[in-house]
Amino acid sequence: MPRIQHAIAIDAPPDQVFRMVTEYPERMPDWWSAFELQQRITPPPTTVGSLLRYVYNMMGVKIKGEMSVVELTAPAHLHLRTTSGLEASFQFIIDPFTDDEGVLHTTFAVQLDYVLPGAILGTFLNRQTLEQHNLHDVQQALINLKALIETHVATLP
Repeated sequence: MPRIQHAIAIDAPPDQVFRMVTEYPERMPDWWSAFELQQRITPPPTTVGSLLRYVYNMMGVKIKGEMSVVELTAPAHLHLRTTSGLEASFQFIIDPFTDDEGVLHTTFAVQLDYVLPGAILGTFLNRQTLEQHNLHDVQQALINLKALIETHVATLP
């Protein structure tokens, strides 16, 4: 099972980063372009057991499915596991840190464990190329999330 781990420093308090990923799951396609759709099935607020519907685009192959919240510890950790579509586990880890000037920042990390579906492997034949593409998607998603939060485009109430 491939694993992707990547982290980025975000110039925002941990609670703001946490709220972006937990209270606004519909915004995920704004920062993680492989997700063409992410929508709630269960109403807010996001809690353990909440269900989401997604469409994930893996190199042109659209995979539809659902995922559920299996762990939620505010404002430090969100763990989603797919229940259909892809076989995957998404963990978002949020760690605060203070710079030399005493300003609070956040390290936002993603750990993604997934199984490559046979149909997709049959289409692309090169597992390494597909895994590198997925790593690039995660890296770009974190860059996009950082930009959304730091430029206040994602201003939260």
